[in-house]
Amino acid sequence: MRNNLSSILSANGFNDPANVQSLYLKLSGSIIRAIIAKDLESGDRLPPTRVLGNDLNLSRSTVIKAYEILCAENYISPVQGSGYFINDVQIKKIKYSLRSTSRRDVKPNLSKRAIQFKKHVHLMNHSAHQGIAFRPGLPPLDVFPIRQWQTLTNNYWKEVTFQEMSYGDPLGLESLRRNIADYLKIYRNIKCDARQVVIVTGSLNSLSIAGDLLVDEGDEVIMETPTYANAIAVFKGLKAKIVAAQLDSEGLSLESIKKVKLDSPKLLYVTPSNQYPSGVKMSLERRLELLDWASKKNCLILEDDYDHEFSNWENPITSIFGLDRSNSVIYQGTFNKLLHPSVRLGYLIVPPYLLPAIEALYEQTIRFVSPITQKIMSAFIEKDYLSNHIRKVVQVSNERRSIFRDCFDKHFEEDVKLHPLNEGLHLIAKLPAHIDDIKMSNYLEKNGIVAFPYSKYFPKGLKENGLLMGFSSVGKRVIEEKIGKMHKLFQDYLLIK
Repeated sequence: MRNNLSSILSANGFNDPANVQSLYLKLSGSIIRAIIAKDLESGDRLPPTRVLGNDLNLSRSTVIKAYEILCAENYISPVQGSGYFINDVQIKKIKYSLRSTSRRDVKPNLSKRAIQFKKHVHLMNHSAHQGIAFRPGLPPLDVFPIRQWQTLTNNYWKEVTFQEMSYGDPLGLESLRRNIADYLKIYRNIKCDARQVVIVTGSLNSLSIAGDLLVDEGDEVIMETPTYANAIAVFKGLKAKIVAAQLDSEGLSLESIKKVKLDSPKLLYVTPSNQYPSGVKMSLERRLELLDWASKKNCLILEDDYDHEFSNWENPITSIFGLDRSNSVIYQGTFNKLLHPSVRLGYLIVPPYLLPAIEALYEQTIRFVSPITQKIMSAFIEKDYLSNHIRKVVQVSNERRSIFRDCFDKHFEEDVKLHPLNEGLHLIAKLPAHIDDIKMSNYLEKNGIVAFPYSKYFPKGLKENGLLMGFSSVGKRVIEEKIGKMHKLFQDYLLIK
């Protein structure tokens, strides 16, 4: 059986290049077809999983998964100590034939909403490259307290109850929501009921929820320029009418909004703690003016507290939410840029009247973030691990910013200048006007360096050329090595042009 099984499977489609299924599905499907064609008969013994894996150049786990499918569908049966044997499947032959005869693709039309999101996905800044130098928005990944997190994870599984393993509150775990509310009361002067806290997977999830709740086609959404490129993509995907607000030394300029003819603005998206990506901090006076303007316009403010911990840890400014007295602010924060992006955990604080709608949205679409991650994060905050970790990452980030700046200035000298950002998790290299920053970004990525094009951060009007680079996720040696390589690539790119 072993000698000719490879040829039997090949004859039943295993090596068909048109078959793009996963390997274990291709293998199980080929065996099923061989059984139906009587190439494999009742009572035949299949090779052991390790042997068949070696014969077909597959991993043993792939063969095991294929055998598990065949067992579940009763095509084969395991016999302890002897292996897997083919069953008599006369009755199943018709069933399998009936469901596999049609090869016609079914392609109903996409919804208008899906078409919009597909149309604007190119506006987002993301990278297919697996490297982390110099991807913006990453914290110092190498200082994450893995052992503390592992201990909390082990404790969870020791103490978890059956009830906790069932469905929970779609808006989030009660203990985590309470601990976030307590944390924000101390560090952000935010006083809110824990029931106003909604657990999300991060900033994009927050933007998507706010958009689903409030934005219909043609609704006016005010955004800073420049601003978070992925937010531009989300609101354009919702077919919102984007109104670009200019920046001045105090943050978003209300005067620039007043020059635009507005009908009824629905949402104003702002990053006041450390404007993304320019680094301008919104003044206290401007925050109060913005609240007064939004109240008069019946417009909600979506406050993205981006980079607060890295930019205002020593001298924090009260959040817009903390100044609000009219339920006109939705506040969003994330742990992904404090811990690591794969934790996929953030939060919204919303006016109470929005909670029933969000709960309905969660129940019917998103469900909720893993209760395990929520429980561990709750303990991480409660034991004061979070505040200790933030102090460490702020210190490391500041050190690496200095290293990056010195090394960049040494290599590039007068060719390219860094935008003088003194805080936050990224730096901006302003490029000469004749260099297309999107093409430059693509060129660098092909050669193993990630840097996002600055022009993508401008929703409308005149766009600036540059590269956004994160510096804190890698150490001194990698920074020096990659900047040296980046400078050589820059010189090569100029020659190519």
